[in-house]
Amino acid sequence: MADGKKVTYKITNPYESVASLIETQYNHYKTNLHTHSTYSDANNTMTDMIKTFYDLDFDILAFAEHGIVGKEWDQTPTIIPFFRFQYLWHGLRSHPTTEQYRAILDGTFKTEKNLRTKKRGLMCVPDVIETNMVTIMKNHVNGYFTNVYEGNFGKENDFENPIREIEQSGGISHINHPSDWLGAYKDPECARVPENVSFFADLFRRYPSCVGMEVLNMYDRPNRSDRILWDELLKVIIPEGKRNIWGFGNSDAHRVTEVDTAFMDFILPEYSLENLRTAMETGTFFAIARYAKNELGEDFVGKGAYPQVNALSVDDSSDEITIKGVNCKAIDWIADGEVIKSDVLDADGEISSTLKLYEFSDKISCYVRAQLRGEGGICMTQPFICDDGNMERFAKPLPEKKPLTKEEARKAKFNNTRLGVIVNKIKDK
Repeated sequence: MADGKKVTYKITNPYESVASLIETQYNHYKTNLHTHSTYSDANNTMTDMIKTFYDLDFDILAFAEHGIVGKEWDQTPTIIPFFRFQYLWHGLRSHPTTEQYRAILDGTFKTEKNLRTKKRGLMCVPDVIETNMVTIMKNHVNGYFTNVYEGNFGKENDFENPIREIEQSGGISHINHPSDWLGAYKDPECARVPENVSFFADLFRRYPSCVGMEVLNMYDRPNRSDRILWDELLKVIIPEGKRNIWGFGNSDAHRVTEVDTAFMDFILPEYSLENLRTAMETGTFFAIARYAKNELGEDFVGKGAYPQVNALSVDDSSDEITIKGVNCKAIDWIADGEVIKSDVLDADGEISSTLKLYEFSDKISCYVRAQLRGEGGICMTQPFICDDGNMERFAKPLPEKKPLTKEEARKAKFNNTRLGVIVNKIKDK
């Protein structure tokens, strides 16, 4: 209520085009769009990584190698001289044969463990690259459906050039683990600093092909503040009325043991690269992780069946959003970075939660999003835009973000290392 009057909203539902598909499990596609192999800086070969994803029932997989544009898996990726150390460190590289590749695609492939339960195969997503491959600050951008930036070392603190070139090539992109670049591991508040928020907000304003950012990544260590930054950006960008920002979840796996740490649940009408791209652009997917330190606890490790949305509806006339989930014991609703409502069970199971927007109008500026928590981890929805007809009043100018100096970059990078964390803890005492 505002001034004693009931607030009404126009709700923009990112899942509207696929809402009828969510209830059917066949339309859910377990996906990872950011992984590595010994063709760049990983510890395991492409062959071993693919087998692990295959055994863990993934449906879609992309290798976003550092500075290397991905090819079909039976083709040898470009060999970048910088990564020749892999021959000494991990031995020869390898990728599937054409026969193996075809079997992987159609679901008839058999690994040594033979753990796959799905009948359909594992889709290869080619033409993917992680740019700025040798930057100390890890200002990484993933490009999809593109062939640019191969072999380019990149520049420190430069997100714009790769984003722009990917857009000009006809591709799309997302920003990887941004709070790692900010050095937010030690100080989560730096993800709320107006200058930092302004820096990323400016990129999203000017490049619509940059569809979002990673909000969940691997063990959630240096990037645990990504959701903080996401919410801060949503508060700035959505009131401007031009776009949303999608939250991606990726394992960024460099070892087979990291494969199932974070991923996505895509809702697709049909199994194709064209539909995958459309989903990336329109936000019809959920971000999932086994680790989420701020939301699940410092030592929590998700195991078993992961939380999953199995029904979702929006009633614009009554200003209500309803989500049903399985394998979870809680559904939280988040607005402006704060949990405004939670429905909780005693143990994992099926749960339904309805958010009546007008009951929380004093806490909602321009969006809400939901997260499902369970023993298997966390599942996050994309933001639902909630426009009360005067949303632009929340838009506010932000100060300009200046790039870090070399000394600031060096200190921030050190703070994100294990030694840096230990040294700073000693200093704090």
